[in-house]
Amino acid sequence: MDISREIKLIKILEGSKIAEIDAMAISDGIDPKWLMGNAGRSVSREVISDFESKELKRTARGVVVCGGGNNGGDGLVAAGELLDYGMKVTVFHTFPVEKYRGSSLFYFKKLEESKKDNIYDLSTEDKKIVAFFRAELEKADFVLDAIFGTGLHGKEIYGPSRDIIEIVNFFKQKNENLKIYSVDIPSGIDSDNGKVLGVSIRADKTITFACKKIGQVNYPGADFTGEVKVIDIGIPEKYFDKYEQIFEPDIRWVAGEIPLRESWTYKYKVGSLLVIAGSSGFTGAASMTCMSALRSGAGVVTLVCPWGLNNIFEEKLTEVITYPVEQTEDVSSSVNSLNEIMDLSDRFSAVAIGPGLSRNSDTMCLVRELLKKIKKPVVLDADGLYALYGADDTDIMKTFDLSNVVITPHSGEMSLIMGLGKIPLEDRIKINLEIAEKYKLTSVLKGARTIISDYNKKTFINPTGNWGLASAGTGDILTGIIGSLLCQGMGLLESAVCGVYIHGLAADIMVRETSRTALMATDLLEGLKRVFGEIEKLKY
Repeated sequence: MDISREIKLIKILEGSKIAEIDAMAISDGIDPKWLMGNAGRSVSREVISDFESKELKRTARGVVVCGGGNNGGDGLVAAGELLDYGMKVTVFHTFPVEKYRGSSLFYFKKLEESKKDNIYDLSTEDKKIVAFFRAELEKADFVLDAIFGTGLHGKEIYGPSRDIIEIVNFFKQKNENLKIYSVDIPSGIDSDNGKVLGVSIRADKTITFACKKIGQVNYPGADFTGEVKVIDIGIPEKYFDKYEQIFEPDIRWVAGEIPLRESWTYKYKVGSLLVIAGSSGFTGAASMTCMSALRSGAGVVTLVCPWGLNNIFEEKLTEVITYPVEQTEDVSSSVNSLNEIMDLSDRFSAVAIGPGLSRNSDTMCLVRELLKKIKKPVVLDADGLYALYGADDTDIMKTFDLSNVVITPHSGEMSLIMGLGKIPLEDRIKINLEIAEKYKLTSVLKGARTIISDYNKKTFINPTGNWGLASAGTGDILTGIIGSLLCQGMGLLESAVCGVYIHGLAADIMVRETSRTALMATDLLEGLKRVFGEIEKLKY
């Protein structure tokens, strides 16, 4: 079954781009009140649906907090719909009525006409209204946050708005059953990058419009959004086409990208991977790379290793062919084996270089020569990356054609490659795109919400995985998965994106049994069996 044609990738944009799209759509004749009405009604439907499923034996109570912009207007529409449905809702506006404009003013007046007794001006200088606000939160089943939307950037929140957000968060901490909904994005998150602007609402669910925003999927903002539900409010897709190509994969898209196998296929047609890895003290890294490659569908995996370690690998790796080569004094692969490895590589579909290889200067010279000469798909990780940033020539990468290479650095390695200090979480997307464009390669910047970019300016932000992956060896498993997909004939970007997704999903599956704390890299080998079982259900 070919499911690839059925799949649409989830698009992600900076929040500020959505304001531009709104403006274009409105200038072309789309009624802004219609858009706001659609947005607010979609929010109310989500809340109603959630509480219908809870089967409360009483009427649900809610607090809606509205700011002054379009986000506040969306909240006003939602509040009216919730009241019409029969919920007990108290509406607080943090913005002076006389300053409302456009569609927000229209919906404020509409709500005021029929529900005036439910609307309150939340002035934090008025102790009585603050006490009333706190009392309503004490009784509430849910809070709808519509204070700030995607237009909030840069400056930290201060004054009354900060006080209100902190009060809401206090009551959430006090009552874990209090459900917090955010309209478009939690108030306090910069929608362009995920930065927390001093303080933020911590939502259980964010109902966002048209597409996901970077601030919702990039940390630290992703920690505040809860479940993200994307709602189509009627903006035509053509308005999104000219903007940056940032996407989020899902399991159906990944399944559609994995090559379909004929019933009569055989191991060499499936794909063969050459792994160049391992040194004294680091046989585990090479072993995990090889095993994860096999678990991810490679037909044949061969390991190039120092001859002094061959007996160890023969014991550890039953299904892997070993190929011992000349070694250095540190028991790592020597540059003297270059021609032998090059001849061997001609027989393979793809190559994985780096895990446990060591940083011996002779070995690093071997890696650089391999990168210059091998023109088939390569995934480069761990010690292999040191060949790029550990050389005397600080910009040695300029001398290579890396268009056939996927690199998989974590933030520390990326900062060394790019000559930077510590990389802030909110800058990861920009920096990963920079290295991909600068050196014409595909880059996997590992970490929470791993980012994958290529030199055609296409970026993916991975939604799978958890902090259990912050454990030695999990990167070696990822290298094997990506190498395996490369040798099966997938493109560089597709192999990287699918590999990262599968790796994270394997971790998500296994922590249900082991816990995040107890997760070890080799647990992912069992997780890979489960993931590919799910993929096969979708694919065959």
